[in-house]
Amino acid sequence: MDNPFMQAPDAGRDTLPQSINLWVDPVPRKGWCNMAADEVLSLRPEAWLRVYGWALPAVSFGYFDTATEAAGIFPGAQEYIRRWTGGGIVDHRSGYTYTVTLPAREGVVYPMADQLYLWIHGALAKALAASGVPCTLLTEDAPDGGRACWASPVKSDIVDAAGRKLAGAGQRRRKGAVLHQGLIQECTPAPGWELLLAQGLAPRVNVLPPGSREPFAGFDAAVQELVESKYATAAWNDETHGRRKPHQA
Repeated sequence: MDNPFMQAPDAGRDTLPQSINLWVDPVPRKGWCNMAADEVLSLRPEAWLRVYGWALPAVSFGYFDTATEAAGIFPGAQEYIRRWTGGGIVDHRSGYTYTVTLPAREGVVYPMADQLYLWIHGALAKALAASGVPCTLLTEDAPDGGRACWASPVKSDIVDAAGRKLAGAGQRRRKGAVLHQGLIQECTPAPGWELLLAQGLAPRVNVLPPGSREPFAGFDAAVQELVESKYATAAWNDETHGRRKPHQA
């Protein structure tokens, strides 16, 4: 599958990273720690692809949703976690979670969110296809199925031949940096898909040694500090957070 973003001469291709660090995180982390880990990587001066798991059965929901809504759609999880990114309500009890970060760079403005989404998902679709998962990029939004992310595929989500959603994501920008949190479900790519994705995102890939528990010195301490100052606070987990209220349609 060709990546239409990379073919577009005016889509800001020259702003994209020339190298990316690939880290297959061996530590299954609790929800708050996973969110903090992604945000810490987004503050780094290099691009990252992190692939990771969850310590407890978890459901995540977008910045303006609520745990009440998430539990109503996906009951029985042990954690309901608000993401810093947008997107719908996602069940992480199966599938593969990954994050792509692009660093803030002086004088560089990355392409619009829809173009970045297409670029990343174009690379992911190629990686999945090469890993034994036939798929394509959705060309338009599917009918709205509600707040459950997998019930409402949107343009540039990855689907199979029957239109079943295989991959979706949410993004956040802050001070020039980009955080893209994605999930692959309803399929089992062959081992090595992570490297194929990284190679589709940058011409040079720095693969961290297998089993690396920290991508750099001080990472765990930075994650814990961010958990305590943000993700574990009452303000972050208040059901009236943002625009939405409990049970609001």
